[in-house]
Amino acid sequence: MQARYLWILGALVAMPAAAEPMTPSVRAMVEKAVTSGDKAKADAVVGIAKEMHPESAKEIDEMVAAYANEQEAARQKKLEAAGFFDGWTGEGQLGGSFTTGNSTTKTVSVGLSLKKDGLRWRHNFNALVDLQRNNGVTDQERFAVNYQLDRKLTQRLYVFAAGGWERNHSAGLRSRFTESVGFGYRVVETPTFTWDMEGGPTLRQAKFFDRDENSLAFRAASKLAWEITPTLKFTQDTSGFIESGSSSILSATALTAQIYGKLSGRLGFDVQYESDPPFGLKHLDTITRLTLVYGF
Repeated sequence: MQARYLWILGALVAMPAAAEPMTPSVRAMVEKAVTSGDKAKADAVVGIAKEMHPESAKEIDEMVAAYANEQEAARQKKLEAAGFFDGWTGEGQLGGSFTTGNSTTKTVSVGLSLKKDGLRWRHNFNALVDLQRNNGVTDQERFAVNYQLDRKLTQRLYVFAAGGWERNHSAGLRSRFTESVGFGYRVVETPTFTWDMEGGPTLRQAKFFDRDENSLAFRAASKLAWEITPTLKFTQDTSGFIESGSSSILSATALTAQIYGKLSGRLGFDVQYESDPPFGLKHLDTITRLTLVYGF
């Protein structure tokens, strides 16, 4: 990266140190970098400009802050004018394998995520399917669909309503519906790191292989997203349901690396714990998947 900005350093060194306000050439260079849309470039130029012209550091900071305020005002205005179908982003993921010989195994993993972060409302939709057939027998079958709507009360505090459906034969679960409400709080919010905590009551209607359960539970959740680099992202979502019947914990961890453009590779690891599974089944189920992800 240093080589990338040698020309900037050379240009700034050649400029005479201004005794008073920022020189027109420095102003033009900082303005061009800040408005380029390239954050790494802007940070590098601003840092070098302030180092070489400390007498203009305050004015440079004011320029950067003014541009950031303009961008935020434009974003707010755009969000206010947006309709329901505007501003959605999403990604689809696909993975699978096929083996022959002593055993015939087919696996497939398909997922879809849709998000919209508006001025007052935030939408999140996720759907995931994991299937595996071994010698003609389906030994893994998992479906999960979830939707959550957040209403922002302040910049960090929000209320939410969420609903989901899942099916997991490995955990002895034919079907389970979940409806939740509660409060959430964004504990940490930076340009590269966010962490939300949520809690509230939940209704659950479950059909296990050996019984049916309808219960009231308490849901606690943690949602973490960390942009390690511009091309590498780590996410970790965990939900715990405490109830008189079968309490459960669901955890999804993923590391996503950009391959080219909107195409990425993802390594995911999911954990599902059931405190009271059907007889003969284990409490803990895990799934490790490697998929291709396309963002849109």
